[in-house]
Amino acid sequence: MSRAITEDAAHDHVHPHAADDLMQLQHKAHGMNRLGRRFLGANLAVLGVAIMMIAIAAQTMMIEPHDRKLVMWAFIPAVLGAAMVAMLLARPVARDAKRICSAAMKVAAGDLSARTGVRRNDELGEAAEMFDVMVTRLDTVEKERSLMLSSISHDLRTPLAALRAAVEAIRDGVAPDPDLYLAGMERQVRALSSLVDDLQLHTKIISGTIELKRMKLDLTELADEAMETVRPLAELRHVKLLLEADRRVTIDADGSQLARVVRNLLDNAIRHAPDDSVVLVQISRDDAVASLRVIDEGAGFPADFRERAFEPFTRADEARDTRTGTAGLGLSIAKGIVTAHQGTVGLGTGPGGIVEILLPVQIVR
Repeated sequence: MSRAITEDAAHDHVHPHAADDLMQLQHKAHGMNRLGRRFLGANLAVLGVAIMMIAIAAQTMMIEPHDRKLVMWAFIPAVLGAAMVAMLLARPVARDAKRICSAAMKVAAGDLSARTGVRRNDELGEAAEMFDVMVTRLDTVEKERSLMLSSISHDLRTPLAALRAAVEAIRDGVAPDPDLYLAGMERQVRALSSLVDDLQLHTKIISGTIELKRMKLDLTELADEAMETVRPLAELRHVKLLLEADRRVTIDADGSQLARVVRNLLDNAIRHAPDDSVVLVQISRDDAVASLRVIDEGAGFPADFRERAFEPFTRADEARDTRTGTAGLGLSIAKGIVTAHQGTVGLGTGPGGIVEILLPVQIVR
């Protein structure tokens, strides 16, 4: 979503004290040519000192008064020329400094699309470049925050509405089968709990505070246990789960976190696989790298989704429904956990949907 707003509209969203500060900064910005004047003054001061030193040297060397006067008069065009050169040099410095100040005021007013537009090969240019990089990152964080709030509010609305309707029906005595209503309420509570867990884990991942309890484990056994966990969902969809492994693969990893990743991938594959199809888990090892692939026979990942597949709060199906998953954090969390294990995760090329995880194997000594 765009964050570009006019300065007048931006002031409506700024704290009153902040608005006063902005007005003061705008007033000062009109005097940014002070930098140019200081630059000009410094150049003229250097030239004046040089003239004075030459005059003293001429006096010391006993130059005739007439010749000394001619020398002094010759310095007049030199002074004027130096002043013009100093002004030409000071003008772009003052202009670029004013651009940086103007961009800073726009950002302070809430316009994160503002950029300095300054391109220089000096310290002022480096400062402008760093400012633009900072604002770009702030803009990205703000967009992610807005998307997160929108996604969370949408995903909370459906189960909360269902819980409210069920509670009202049971309270008013109009529920034909209270036990069935309670079972539905339990499912919605589990959905909410899963969403909260995902959000908490996502927060740990992006803050770099996720803790891994590493131990030596068999990747094949881990995948088999994850498949047993999601088998009820697969049977409900008449999807067959198959495990294909050429040998045992030992890795050094956090079993609970990695199992969560495999369950998420299997859950997504089952939900997107056609009825009466197969979801295949392939495990192999190549030198010091273990590979785990989850393959379904669905339509695969849309081309426009592949580039942003591992971004948080992103789904291949934009129809946001808690029945098809949580807040679009599955692949993002998978990437965070796998990266914490010094591994990589990516989308394979179909047919069907393919997600591949690469992890370093345990070196047996």
